[in-house]
Amino acid sequence: MKFTIDRKYFYNQLSIVSRAISSFSPLPALSGICINVQDDHIVLTGSDSNISIRSHIYKGEENQLQIASTGSIVLESRYLLEIIHKIESTIVELEVMDFELVRITSTNGKFNLNGMEASQYPNIDFDQPSNMIELSKYTLSQIVSQTAFACSENDQRPVLSGVNFAAKDGYLYCSGTDSYRLARKTITLNENANFNITIPSKSLQEVVRSLSEDIDKVQLYIDSKKAQFVFGKTIFQTRLLDGTFPSVEKIIPTSSVASMVVDAHELASVIDRTNFIRNDKVHLVKLECSPEIVRIKTNSTEIGSSDEVLTDCMYKGDNLTLTCNGSYILDAIRALSGSKVDLEFSGDMRPIRILNPEDDSIVIVVVPVRSYD
Repeated sequence: MKFTIDRKYFYNQLSIVSRAISSFSPLPALSGICINVQDDHIVLTGSDSNISIRSHIYKGEENQLQIASTGSIVLESRYLLEIIHKIESTIVELEVMDFELVRITSTNGKFNLNGMEASQYPNIDFDQPSNMIELSKYTLSQIVSQTAFACSENDQRPVLSGVNFAAKDGYLYCSGTDSYRLARKTITLNENANFNITIPSKSLQEVVRSLSEDIDKVQLYIDSKKAQFVFGKTIFQTRLLDGTFPSVEKIIPTSSVASMVVDAHELASVIDRTNFIRNDKVHLVKLECSPEIVRIKTNSTEIGSSDEVLTDCMYKGDNLTLTCNGSYILDAIRALSGSKVDLEFSGDMRPIRILNPEDDSIVIVVVPVRSYD
């Protein structure tokens, strides 16, 4: 195996596949990147058995790839990335000197890096599922940023650590919840798809980080066990989460007794200023709402208290007093990305719908908590 390639281009491709590699790999070979050099292209593969990424590099002006001989080897990901990143050279050469030693040559010097035979790398099934939908890079990025934050971070209910993708009747419904809050994004599809899967939120975030500026569209292929995101010459494959995702339609309130439209920046600032006032490490804020005035209060016997009035705010409906997790409200405001926020109250201790008045594709639900002060 021997080839030369543009150093910066090679490093970018290595960085993409390395996103699948974990420092706690179940197999020694999975801590490395498998490099398979064929007659007219190179295949890079990285995996942790849950996420697998494969990238193809074909000869082109941008990468200046020249293949002298074919072959394959597995190299430790972190060592290979560090060498390629720090070499001060436009072009690098990689050559297998024997079965497990690779020489990396630059303009000014060379490195010898120990690897392992490619036969030790597990055989990963990259067969393409039959169900497919296409999303723009912008739409996929929006789905992830507006839903993944609401997913659970513990392992008690694994299915809640992912975003549910449910396609039916020409729409794609993407939902994330930890049972205390819910975020749901609705997308109109061009395809007539019908499926219901849950993708780990970590996988989705890594997909978005892997999308380069020149990527415009992403194809999503799905079956009952895995999802493949295909963009450019890269396949990003992830396992699906087992279990039944809760029926979120039952969680979203359909009516309200009061509503409040408030400046998003003001509400976020008021809540953020009191972030240090916590009870048992939880940031609780009390909303005292009436058509005349809306106050936001916090209180901690150990730390102190606060009391602020919202100025750029319009409240209509019944008088209400509710206590919520302030961090959940802040996350919702950031996800909605609007200048105004609409909070719709369905009653005492009832879920609150949080909306962007200018974007009806996203709805966030936060459940109040019981307060004893």
